[in-house]
Amino acid sequence: MDHLRELDEAVSRFAGLAASAEGREPVPSCDGWVVRDLAEHLGTVHRWAASIVLSGQRVKPPAPLVTEPVADWYAGTGAALLAALRAVAPDEDVPNFSRLGEKAAFWPRRQMHETTVHAVDAQQALGIDESQWGITPDVAADGVDEVLQVFFPRLTAGGRRPDVRSRIRLVATDLDRSWIVAPGEGEAGTPVQLHASRDADEVVTGTAADLYLGLWHRVSRDRLHFEGPDGAALFDGPTTP
Repeated sequence: MDHLRELDEAVSRFAGLAASAEGREPVPSCDGWVVRDLAEHLGTVHRWAASIVLSGQRVKPPAPLVTEPVADWYAGTGAALLAALRAVAPDEDVPNFSRLGEKAAFWPRRQMHETTVHAVDAQQALGIDESQWGITPDVAADGVDEVLQVFFPRLTAGGRRPDVRSRIRLVATDLDRSWIVAPGEGEAGTPVQLHASRDADEVVTGTAADLYLGLWHRVSRDRLHFEGPDGAALFDGPTTP
C-alpha cells in the first residue's frame, strides 16, 4: 500500500470537511469535542510528526498558535507533513512512539490512519452517510494490522491491556483476510498476533471497515458477528488510545 498517497487523500478529505463545517458541531465519538477541536488536534499531530521526521529526534507535541480560518490552518499543517515525508527516505532512521521499526516509513502509515479515523469523526458529526466515508477494504485491513501490531503492545505497556482471553480470529467478509490475536504470557502479557493459518477458539466476522472502526470504537460492535463471548469482550475493552 502507498501510505503516502493514501495520507494525501485523507488530508484532502479532512480539509474539505473542516471547510464545510461551522466548527461547533459535536463529535459523537470524542466526548466534549466539536469539529474545530478535531481540526486543531489533527493539525497539531501533523506538525509534531513532521518535526520528528525532519529532525530525527523525539520531540514533544507543539502548542501551536491556531490562525483563522482553522480549515486553512489545518490544510497548511497537512501540506507541511506531506512535504516533510517526501523529503525523507522511507528507510531513514526516524524515531516513533512505538519504538518498533523506527524508520521514517512508520509515519505515513500512522498519520494516514490518524487522519482517516478523525475524518470519520468529522463525517459523523456532520451527519454524512457512511457510504461516503471513503474507507476502502485495503485501507481498513491495513488499519487492523496497525492496531494489533502497534497499539496492543503500547496499551499493554501503559497498563490498559486489551481484553484477549482466547485465540480470536477476525474475519473480513469483503476480503480474503483474517487475523488471529491470542493472549500473551500470563495475565499481563502483551497479546500476540498468530499466523492466520493457526486454529482459533472464537471468530469475529464483519467487513474490513467495520472491524477497523470497531477496534477504534467508531462504530457499534453490533455491526459485527461474534461466535462466543471473548470476541465481544475484546471489542468492548481497550483496543486503541
